[in-house]
Amino acid sequence: MMPYPFRASLFAALLLALASCGGGDTTAEGDELSEGGEDDGWGDDWDDEDPEVESHHGAVESLGISGPDQPWDDMNAEEREWYMIGKVLPIMKELFAEHDADRWGSGYGCETCHGDDMQAREYAMPPTASYRVPEPGSAAWTSMEGIFGETVTFMAETVTPTMGTLLGEEEYTCFHCHPRAE
Repeated sequence: MMPYPFRASLFAALLLALASCGGGDTTAEGDELSEGGEDDGWGDDWDDEDPEVESHHGAVESLGISGPDQPWDDMNAEEREWYMIGKVLPIMKELFAEHDADRWGSGYGCETCHGDDMQAREYAMPPTASYRVPEPGSAAWTSMEGIFGETVTFMAETVTPTMGTLLGEEEYTCFHCHPRAE
């Protein structure tokens, strides 16, 4: 059974997710029923248009950038998965979209960081197909900064410290997410 603080965080994250989906109206008398002929409470009487979702708070503001209620190493696989889905993914998706909406405004998901083979690799980090990062301070690092300056700054000043905080890792580096260049 999950510890109470973790369950409370998970419950809060799930409420946030439900609220951001616009919720669902219960089926009123006379509305169409689900395919099985029973009222499933999901309001199946809507047309094929996507519902309008109005959100006044982003994930960072709603969830906060803070570490897990229990150490990452003490979590089991299910607790880690829920934490990643309920907190890490929404926050990182928001940060990446704010940095480059054209590239990250849609399509950001678990595969973005863990790779297409994430399940086979049991979500191990760093993924094998990720950009290989040279040692900081090396000539290759300086070259990378010259080519990808804005991205390197974003990763160093936003992504790395945020992920370190979210995972409760004080010494979080580029190499937690990227393989080392040789």
